[in-house]
Amino acid sequence: MSELDLYLKKHYLNKAQFAAACQSSEAEIDTLMQAQMLPAPSYVVTENAKICSAVFGEMEATDTSSGDYFHPANTVWFDRAKQMIAAHGIDAAPAALKQEFIVNFSAALSALNISLWNIADSFEPDGTIKTTGLTERVEFSWKHFLLGTFGLCVANPVSEAAIANKEILQEKLSALSENGAKASFSQAEAAELLPLVDAFAAAAMWFSPAEYHLCSRKRLVDDFRPRLQAIMTSAAG
Repeated sequence: MSELDLYLKKHYLNKAQFAAACQSSEAEIDTLMQAQMLPAPSYVVTENAKICSAVFGEMEATDTSSGDYFHPANTVWFDRAKQMIAAHGIDAAPAALKQEFIVNFSAALSALNISLWNIADSFEPDGTIKTTGLTERVEFSWKHFLLGTFGLCVANPVSEAAIANKEILQEKLSALSENGAKASFSQAEAAELLPLVDAFAAAAMWFSPAEYHLCSRKRLVDDFRPRLQAIMTSAAG
């Protein structure tokens, strides 16, 4: 059993397990995904030992069980999809679910724009909405929601607010650190950034061994936090 296999078994459910967790069937899971009402699996491991994701593409996956792997939080989205079908009927439910996602995600971004970081493509500094930018951002997020992206990179993607929080934490941290590449920080800057790193670490997934060398967690947490801590230690000494 590979480290990748251990990671997937620890953090994800294969399709049979996911269907059981939803008290449903694999056929219904497939139907809801095809109707664009449920996120796709975050990882697919093929019979020829490849792992595929919407974020990192195809990589090697030797000694790893083949199958589709879903984040356990997707049970929440399954329940919401079923509620929409019950409320609106099967034909209207996909559009209703998307609209609810758009409204909730937009509201989450608006709150984060005030409390965390100016989302410059979507809001003016005073909070006024930039309609085109916000629409593009939310549509992009809906697309990646359906692709299973957030099940790969968000620790607990149970709501639009949880997803948006991780995304904006990453944007702020990337901007202030030059995507983790900035070489020099003052003690004050390090002190400001460390809580942001910790918040991002809590919001982000750990990422699998296959993609870890490419992921935001390595770049913005595991490589970056020790550098900030060294600055603080040096200043204290």
